[in-house]
Amino acid sequence: MVELFQVLGGIAGFGGVALGVLYLLYRDLVRDIIRRRMFRTLTSGQATALFGAVVVLAFAVAILGIFATLAESKSVRQFVVLVGMLLLFLLAVLLITVRTVTGQAARAKDGGRSPAERSLAAVRRHVEGGEPDQAERALDASRLARDSSVFWYWKARIALTRDNLDVASGYVEEALKLDGRDPYSIALKIELLLLANDPDRRDRAARLSEESTGLSGELDAWLRQLRAEGMFGGGVRTRTGLEARCPLPARTTEDVHAE
Repeated sequence: MVELFQVLGGIAGFGGVALGVLYLLYRDLVRDIIRRRMFRTLTSGQATALFGAVVVLAFAVAILGIFATLAESKSVRQFVVLVGMLLLFLLAVLLITVRTVTGQAARAKDGGRSPAERSLAAVRRHVEGGEPDQAERALDASRLARDSSVFWYWKARIALTRDNLDVASGYVEEALKLDGRDPYSIALKIELLLLANDPDRRDRAARLSEESTGLSGELDAWLRQLRAEGMFGGGVRTRTGLEARCPLPARTTEDVHAE
């Protein structure tokens, strides 16, 4: 037993280096870059594979260090320790590989959509079905970041479903602060301005529609429909009537990765 602790102590320096490398990689690569930036464009399987590569790299550093330490040693106990470390390393690689493959298979069965995309699809379905409470729960389940314009867009849509125009307007402003050229948030803001049934806000909606022309073909088509239906003219607008004649551009779940 004493000899075993001596062996472990002899390789602890290399293990410590490996742990230090793993910590630095996690702190600077995984936490700051992958989680805050790249996770928004990667699927869960890709993110798992990328972090797995980081873990494999850290273990590889440890294994190389152990080989360097034991290269001149002929101790059977040291050899056993080395074999055990190698087996643990291979087991970690195997688990990561299985997790990645099974995750890809599950996504293929579900049409390739991530859990966040499935949750947002549920949000959209409940919003269109006039079920704000269920939509709120689905949005929470999506785990979208609060600094995502998509999150605030759907918060605004949920508030609009509850006919709370003031709250919806506040949420859509948050979305536009994060992405001022998002055509879906712009369309939603124009609709909210029209639903206020106030001449000044109607004029603001008309100006915003002119300023936003050309951002996207879908938005342009919707704006043309608004003009054709005379929505920028006088008269009272209701959400049901406006959306029946000029439905909002349909936001898909694919843009969850575009944030």
